[in-house]
Amino acid sequence: MAKPFGFVYETTNRINGMKYIGKCIYGRANNWETYLGSGVYLKRAIRKYGKENFARKILAEAYSDEELNVMEELFIEKRNAVESPDYYNIKLTSIGGDCFTTNPDKEKIRSMRVKQMTGSSNHQFGKKKTARMIESVVQANSRAIIIDGIHYCSAAEASRRLSINTTTIMYRLDSDNFPDYQRLSPKNKKPTHKSAAYKCVVKGITYESIAKAAIAHNISTHAMRMRMYSKTFPDHYIVAE
Repeated sequence: MAKPFGFVYETTNRINGMKYIGKCIYGRANNWETYLGSGVYLKRAIRKYGKENFARKILAEAYSDEELNVMEELFIEKRNAVESPDYYNIKLTSIGGDCFTTNPDKEKIRSMRVKQMTGSSNHQFGKKKTARMIESVVQANSRAIIIDGIHYCSAAEASRRLSINTTTIMYRLDSDNFPDYQRLSPKNKKPTHKSAAYKCVVKGITYESIAKAAIAHNISTHAMRMRMYSKTFPDHYIVAE
């Protein structure tokens, strides 16, 4: 019998009962067994309350990427997760693209989420920003990135040229739902390209492309690409031409 490709899950905040519906691929770079989700509001809540106060349960398993996308959307729709004040979800679909901008209920959703993350509900409420915090934001916004195959020297530059809020760009860089948004953080000064077509080496074996390496190791091309630029995987790297 074929092995499941991934699963749809529901993460629950034990403190206030809020939930998040998401999907995860078995064999992802981040440990799937402890993965809680990458939703922007969920991540803020995790920083505020701590991972130990969140629990995740698997709702269903899928045997292909297409099936996984459909199943996640069905669960989000069934639970009315986008409109419900009991869920962190802000999108009706997980498939790439900006689904929030074109959502007819976006202002309603925005208002609800802002209310949830302002005042005493915000993890930074009453705290003064330190010089270190400000510097970390500057550094994060100054790193070179790629969006849809185009290089930008920083998130700030991409924001100006694409007319997209910097915060939105930073969220997409950290989200699995936007594989075309990527940071350029090469290890050991290796090539800064992100194309899946470049020759690479994984654990001493050379592959003609990142895509082929991903297939050989039963993980997504995006996950394999990220390993090429992660210091956590020193035996994964792109071959300089």
